[in-house]
Amino acid sequence: MKQTHHNNPIHATATNVIHEAIAARAYEIWLRDGRRENQSETNWLEAECELVTGRRRADPIRLPVSF
Repeated sequence: MKQTHHNNPIHATATNVIHEAIAARAYEIWLRDGRRENQSETNWLEAECELVTGRRRADPIRLPVSF
């Protein structure tokens, strides 16, 4: 079976869907990591990488804290 490649620009709707998926995952990462400031680019790149590879980084182990 011959494979064809898509060499045309990505449709605007597809671009919006991709952008929204990355933004939603970046937000989840931001929440997961304790809402740290100045991490938006790092969160975005991690979310983008997860979308491309289909793999998520393992969540850190959270041990109970007692005082």
